Amino acid sequence: MSVTSLAHFINDGTFLIYPLLIVYYSTELHVSVVFLGSLSIIYALLSGLLSPFIGNFADKHDLDAPLLALGIFLEAVAVILFGASFALPSAVYYLSALGAVILGVGQAFYHPIGGAVLSRTFGRSSGRALGINGSMGSVGRAIMPSVVTLFILYFAESTGLFLVGAIMVIVTAIIYFGLRFYKRGSTEEIRKTKERLESRFVKFLIILGAIVFIRSMFITGVTTFTGQYIYQVYLSKELAGIFLTVGFIGSVFGQPLFGWMTEKVGGRITFVVTSVLSIAFFLLFMVSSRDLILASLWYTLFTLSAFSAFPVLLGYVSQVFPRSFYTLANSYIWGIGNTVGGAMGNALITLLLGLNYTIFESFYVMVGLAVLSTLLTPLIPKKV
Repeated sequence: MSVTSLAHFINDGTFLIYPLLIVYYSTELHVSVVFLGSLSIIYALLSGLLSPFIGNFADKHDLDAPLLALGIFLEAVAVILFGASFALPSAVYYLSALGAVILGVGQAFYHPIGGAVLSRTFGRSSGRALGINGSMGSVGRAIMPSVVTLFILYFAESTGLFLVGAIMVIVTAIIYFGLRFYKRGSTEEIRKTKERLESRFVKFLIILGAIVFIRSMFITGVTTFTGQYIYQVYLSKELAGIFLTVGFIGSVFGQPLFGWMTEKVGGRITFVVTSVLSIAFFLLFMVSSRDLILASLWYTLFTLSAFSAFPVLLGYVSQVFPRSFYTLANSYIWGIGNTVGGAMGNALITLLLGLNYTIFESFYVMVGLAVLSTLLTPLIPKKV
């Protein structure tokens, strides 16, 4: 689990790098926030749409280690390109766009493959294993904004990002060599992945995926623009990075907590509980955003509940789907539901900003979507 946890740490560590860089691009290089929001849509869409193809390929081949390493390597290349965009400001639009595309491709690998590796390895205890592993991803999400902020503060934007990218390249090699021992399973299990998925499982995927899609529009949309919102409130780029780090500490504890809950009461109930809590805590964050202490508290509790999808959703999938279809099911729920849904959330906020809505007003629209997704949860089949 240590190597997959390291991979999750680095993979999810890239999740907030681009949202943080939005602040630097908009203030230092005067790049349009609407353009930057559009790039967030592109990389999230790529990640989500490619995920099922990668998951399907992974289910039919025994190449989990090289595929996981490839995903992290592509993310490292993206970070280096972001650094180059600050070194060559005349090419900022081209380099940031290329970086966003490569980042999106790289982010398509870890969650469906890493989740399936853990589900196969730990079986009925996979909820806790996914939770512990997911907490390392949350540590990455929490730490990386401050790490990037400090590197930029001491080495400037381009050199700081080059150094972060170089560290990620080194981690790529560790992941590849550390996971070489892992084998997918028997020839019979791999053969079963070539069979058709029964219609009752397809129906379940469609319903749960649609609800996750709407929920993720809310979570990803508001998270992408939280750094920019905090900057607008407090006029400090450094504080925006620190706020994201402090806020995402909650997700470090939420993943094992709700992974354990998924094992005990089932993924369906846990999914509903985390959805309701995310709405409540985010509303409290919004109404107290000018009180830094309270805003940090409520945002931390928001991430505790909202960023529990890895153990909850993938643990839920392992409770419902045949073992031979874990990666494929993960890739649709995570890739299409969670990631493409997140891209659409970014698209909606970007559209609203283009229509001269404030970020604060846009956040309320996203809360409305979260309420809708929660109201739809009774449609999820209790038995498959």
